[in-house]
Amino acid sequence: MAHDPLSPSEALRTRLGTAAATVALLTFVYSVLILGQILLGLIVAFGLTLGPYLSYRTFAVLDSVADAAQRFAAVREREAERGSRFGRATDRDESAGDGLGDREASSPDRLTDRDR
Repeated sequence: MAHDPLSPSEALRTRLGTAAATVALLTFVYSVLILGQILLGLIVAFGLTLGPYLSYRTFAVLDSVADAAQRFAAVREREAERGSRFGRATDRDESAGDGLGDREASSPDRLTDRDR
């Protein structure tokens, strides 16, 4: 079953999201009012909020990719099992083929190594 990652607004409604947003906001206010460095506040605030969220989304995407790979493997395994129940595909192709290779080999017009 696929995991549905949280949107940014849903993530902020969680207890951890609210705490991260509060710490980021307090850090930004501290850097602007006390230190007087807006850029430092923005870097820290975005780092505290966007960093974990983007990591969470990245792991959700990787989980989806792994889930899809497992589904592909399961389908291929079922196809292989189905094919093994009815014989190998190469055996069926050789026996059900048009027989051109056999006719050419037994053709009277074809010279064998002894005849050459």
